[in-house]
Amino acid sequence: MPPERSKRTLLWTSTTYFGEGLPWSFLHQMGTEFLTAIGASKTQISSTSLLHLAVTFKFAWSPLLDFFGKRRTWLWGLQIVLGLGMFAVAAIAPSRNLTVFWMVVAALSIVHATHDIACDGFYLQALDQREQALYSGTRLGAYRLALIVGSSALVYLAGKKGWFWGFGAAGAIMIVTALVNAVVMPHPRESALRAAERGPHPGARAYLTAFQTFVKQPQAVLVLSFLLCYRLGDIMMFAMSKPLLRDLGVDTAHRGILNGLGTGASIVGVIAGGAFVARRGLQRTLVPLIYMQNLGIPLYIGMAVWKPHWAGITAIVVVEQLVGGLGMAGATVFLMQRCRRAFSASHFAMATSVVSLASTFSGYVSGPLNDRLGHPLFFTVAFLASIPSLVLVLLVPKTPVEVDPAPPT
Repeated sequence: MPPERSKRTLLWTSTTYFGEGLPWSFLHQMGTEFLTAIGASKTQISSTSLLHLAVTFKFAWSPLLDFFGKRRTWLWGLQIVLGLGMFAVAAIAPSRNLTVFWMVVAALSIVHATHDIACDGFYLQALDQREQALYSGTRLGAYRLALIVGSSALVYLAGKKGWFWGFGAAGAIMIVTALVNAVVMPHPRESALRAAERGPHPGARAYLTAFQTFVKQPQAVLVLSFLLCYRLGDIMMFAMSKPLLRDLGVDTAHRGILNGLGTGASIVGVIAGGAFVARRGLQRTLVPLIYMQNLGIPLYIGMAVWKPHWAGITAIVVVEQLVGGLGMAGATVFLMQRCRRAFSASHFAMATSVVSLASTFSGYVSGPLNDRLGHPLFFTVAFLASIPSLVLVLLVPKTPVEVDPAPPT
């Protein structure tokens, strides 16, 4: 790969996935911190997991982005809409009107899910399989950097200056990100690609073909089962991590600092994990990476039981986020390799929708379950929920569903 192309690819994969990470942080991390800070119930806090429903069902409209307009234009245009929506939440926050808050963030979750389709589809469209693996760490690292900005810097700002400023700053960053992406993203040969994608399947037939080619892939039952299970325990742990920290005496500003340290560790994890997969191949790396991710959950059982001071809490959060990043890198390459290039946006949306279905359910039940069981037993149940994924990862296919064509000689 020429150095110039490598530098440009590094730039746009970073800026676009920063733009994908910030809305997720806004909805799920900043939203959770806001509800925690104003004293909302654990059920209200865990209800932020319901915002995953838009991601869960995005497969229903994902083929529209494959067949109408340019993924590039969809991507940066939706980022503008997301930024404006964040300004709306900032205007609502001082009143603590949770009815209006939930209405606006629900609408934003649909825009966020549609933007995810465009972002992932563009990545798969613009890069071949080798490049997808090579830049997976960069892509996920940029995504996690956005989580640092949202969950740490902006939460800290909100803790010191108020949620109007925290949410408002997120909107401003989102608008700037959209304008940068509109400039730096490449221009793949869209018209030729569209013709190849449609082939003999125009209109509704093409829409159905996208779904059929995904669910009829080799060993589909194993693949779909793994996608359902691999984050069950991780999401349960995440959903109740903020109430646990609050109950251990960690206030909003300090949770912002802790979020930054943890997300920084996760960036190290995803970059190292992406490099590990690119160097050794998914066949050798998926199992150890998924095991490391899920074996980090028992650390939260220890934190709930022993109630350590700040240094112990920090160490646990950093280590868990590090191994979580390693696992995320491997799982993301696995998801990408289950997609056919002709339906890249649709297939990736379907794969992530399956993951989100389980995440939405496990996250939502976490609040009532935590209220009933208490922190130590709840995090034990979260770990038990991860065990099916540790079995399924041994069985799933680890070679691409579609091999890249040989380059012309």
